[in-house]
Amino acid sequence: MLLLNLYFDGIAFYYWVATSDWLNIHSLSVSKTVFADKHMNFFGLFSMFRNFVFCIALVFSLSTVAIAAGREDASDFDYSNVADRLSSVQVMIDANAEARSNLRTTIKEADQSQLPDLQLELDELNDELKKLNASFEQIAIGTVDVNFLEDTETKFDWKEEITLILQPIMDNLKALTDKPRKVSYLTARIDHKTRQQKVFEKALDSIEESKKEVTDKATAKSLAQLEKTWERLKDNNTSELELAEAQLAGLQNSDVSWWVTLRNSAEEFFSGRGLTLLIAFWVAIVVWLIMRAIMWLFQLRVNSADAQAFRTRRRLVQYGYRALVTLLIIVAVIAVFYIRGDLLLLGLSIIATATIALGLRQAVPRFISEAQLLLNVGGIREQERVIFNGLPWLVASINMYSILRNPELSGVLRLPLRDLEGLISRPASNKESWFPSNRGDLVLLDGDQVMEVINQTPEVVELRDAGGSFVTVSSADFYNWNFKNLSRGESFGVAATFGVDYQLQSISLSDVPSRFRAEVSEALAKTDIAHSVKNVMVELSSAGSSSLDYLVYVTMKSDAAKSYMRIRRIIQQTCVAVCTEENWGIPFPQMTVHKSDPAAIPAEVAESK
Repeated sequence: MLLLNLYFDGIAFYYWVATSDWLNIHSLSVSKTVFADKHMNFFGLFSMFRNFVFCIALVFSLSTVAIAAGREDASDFDYSNVADRLSSVQVMIDANAEARSNLRTTIKEADQSQLPDLQLELDELNDELKKLNASFEQIAIGTVDVNFLEDTETKFDWKEEITLILQPIMDNLKALTDKPRKVSYLTARIDHKTRQQKVFEKALDSIEESKKEVTDKATAKSLAQLEKTWERLKDNNTSELELAEAQLAGLQNSDVSWWVTLRNSAEEFFSGRGLTLLIAFWVAIVVWLIMRAIMWLFQLRVNSADAQAFRTRRRLVQYGYRALVTLLIIVAVIAVFYIRGDLLLLGLSIIATATIALGLRQAVPRFISEAQLLLNVGGIREQERVIFNGLPWLVASINMYSILRNPELSGVLRLPLRDLEGLISRPASNKESWFPSNRGDLVLLDGDQVMEVINQTPEVVELRDAGGSFVTVSSADFYNWNFKNLSRGESFGVAATFGVDYQLQSISLSDVPSRFRAEVSEALAKTDIAHSVKNVMVELSSAGSSSLDYLVYVTMKSDAAKSYMRIRRIIQQTCVAVCTEENWGIPFPQMTVHKSDPAAIPAEVAESK
């Protein structure tokens, strides 16, 4: 669980280092993206603090258990009956030694046919004597485990050498279950010896019954000798059973209270491993402060330089500096653990570093392409124009979360670095338009509907017509619409077509257009938009099938855009008034039907009908 936590927090720490703004050397001014970067710094610091506390808690728990186990092993043992048990075992040792001496004498005098059995019995006596000596030693030294005092020679094995780093961690983890394992082992041993004790008693009872039935002296002598052997085995088993019970009682009935154990463990932790963690923490802070001071001095030297000219070089220094600070902090912390001689913390730190390195190795190809973007040498670069989701954007900044801004839209896009891969930007001209409208502009849709732009964001554009109804469209769709922006530019034109009768053909190029132009100009002069009229033009545009059509084109200033439809109505009303006043005919669409003369139809055709 610790390794998994360290792995993911290591990845988060890498992204925190890459996205934090506290090492930004582009400039000392505060941009609009600092707020988001500061939050990322906060979460990065919080993740490090959480990981640090987690490690302290785990190390403290392992140390507490290990110290407690050591104290239990070293706790006082009840030796009220030690002397009696030692005396009892010594008696059995003396009896066993005397029996072995007698058996050796018998072997010397025995026939060749009896030697195998006697030798087997001698081997059994030797084994029993070794067990009795071991029991005597164990009773004398108490519950001390002497297994670790044995020296073992092993051949060199590179796998074992690698696992040496893990040994301190495994030892502390084994300490967590040391006491339960010992209790389980002793309980099983007591149960096994108890069953053996019943077997010995049953065997001795059977031998006793056989002795009562036997009358032959030789058989009785053999049975007596066999009875001594089984009694000796029973006594040995009894001694081992009592020893196991004493060891189990020593583990379960410690004289030291849990509160004293916890207090002593805490004191030893904070004076040992806890102090090591504290030193490592402050060493990391000192390294960071020293490197931060060096960067501050560097900022003072380059802050006056042109940011555009040195952006790539300074950014390369920036990320190299961050990688160097991270490496120095890791080396400093590991050095503290090494100098303090804390193998547990040293092993944990090495494992955590190796795990993070292995995790980063899998992402190296992706990091290379992202590094090109971060260094501003990739396909997309800062302060250039790029098309994203069908809209043009200005690349304001490239970071782990890059900022795209359209100067004519409200809001910005904050994109992860991976979304920029594959995009191509180009230098933008100062005269290029970023969006076909601005907030408050009036646009002419479908040639007959004027709508006002109320709001435009990276997602939607809100429009309002003259009646107050709202229309919402996506920004990408609006960008591709075909419409006229009446507010953008200094002026706009209103065109209208009006037709008169062919009876006016003689004056169609003189009186009619001049009269229309004069009357339209006079009509517009009487309105509140008279100051916005720039020009009125009337010309014959075409000779239609039933009328002579005139184009009336009025050029207005852009501040009169709201009156677009009103101007069209004024043009039509004025032309109708002129025709009425001059008694000029206004034609309407006509259909001419030609009727043939019956006299002209050939006789053959008439007869066929």
